[in-house]
Amino acid sequence: MEVIKNIIANHSKALRNFIVIVIFLLPLLEGDSSSSIQSHISSKSFDRYKNLVTYLEESGLPRDEIQFLFLDPRVEYYPQIIYNKFTPPKMDKYSSAILGTETKKYEIQEFMKQYEKYLNIAQEKYGVDKKAIVAVLIVETKLGSDIGKYSVFNVLSSIALSAEKPSFNILENHINQKYHYLSFDRRQELTNIFKERAINKASWAKAEIANLIKLHLESHIDILELPGSYAGAFGYPQFMPTSVLKYGVDADSDGKIDLYSFPDAILSVGNYLMNKGWDINITNKRRALLRYNNSNSYVANVLETASSIKN
Repeated sequence: MEVIKNIIANHSKALRNFIVIVIFLLPLLEGDSSSSIQSHISSKSFDRYKNLVTYLEESGLPRDEIQFLFLDPRVEYYPQIIYNKFTPPKMDKYSSAILGTETKKYEIQEFMKQYEKYLNIAQEKYGVDKKAIVAVLIVETKLGSDIGKYSVFNVLSSIALSAEKPSFNILENHINQKYHYLSFDRRQELTNIFKERAINKASWAKAEIANLIKLHLESHIDILELPGSYAGAFGYPQFMPTSVLKYGVDADSDGKIDLYSFPDAILSVGNYLMNKGWDINITNKRRALLRYNNSNSYVANVLETASSIKN
C-alpha cells in the first residue's frame, strides 16, 4: 500500500498534466487533425494570455509548465479587475494540501506559548520584538483564521493583463458610462490617468505572477488552489510572491518555505521587518511597517496591538 502511495505522489504532477490535456482535447479527438487541435489549444487557452506567456518565457520559466497552468480549467480571467474597487469572486474551495490541517482559532497567549521557541528565535536573530511579529499576524489574518478566499493566481494573472488593449477598452467604456455627465475632455483625462495606473499595475503583477510560478516549481504547491487576499497576498503573514522569495524563511527545516506554517511565517515576518529597517527607534519601526503595508492606520493598528499584548 505504501509503495502505491509513493508511486502516486511521485507521478501526481505528470498525472495532473495529462488530465488537463485530456480535458481540453476530448471534444476534438473525433475527426480532427493535429494542426486543428493545436490551433484550438492556442485560440482557447493562449490567445488572451499570449503576451503574458511570452513575458514568463522570457523570464526564464519553462514553457511546458506555463502551458499546463494556463490550460487548467480553474484559470479564470477577471475583466473588471481594471476597475479600482473591483472585488474578485471568492473561491468555492481551496487545497487542503496547502494548509495541511485545518487552522484553529488561537487565543493570543495560547499562540505565544505554543510558538514561543520560534518567536524567541526571531526576536534574537532579527531584532524584532516578538509581540510586534504576533501583532502583524493578528492584523493580517487573525493568527491564520482569516487567510482570504480569492484565487491568488487568477488575481495576479488578471491584473497582469491590465495594460492590454481589451482591458483599456473595458476601462474606456466604464468611464464613459459612469462619468457620462462630464465633458469629453474630462473623461479623456480620467481615462489617461487610469490607463497609466493600469500600466504600472500590470508591470508589477507580471513580476509577481512570474515569482508565483517560481514558487510553484520550487515547492510543488498547487498555486491554482492557493487562497489569498483580493490583491494577491497569501499565507498567514500575507506576503506577495516576490517577498516570499526574498524574505521567506524555512524555520522548521522541512526543505520548503511554507507561509501556512507558523514557524516559517514567524521568522519570515521578522526577516522582512529587519530588512526594511526595523530597530529600537520608533520612527524606523514605523517605516518598516509602512513597507509592509503603506497605510498609516495599518501601522498604528500593529503598534497598538503589540503594546496591548501582555508578557
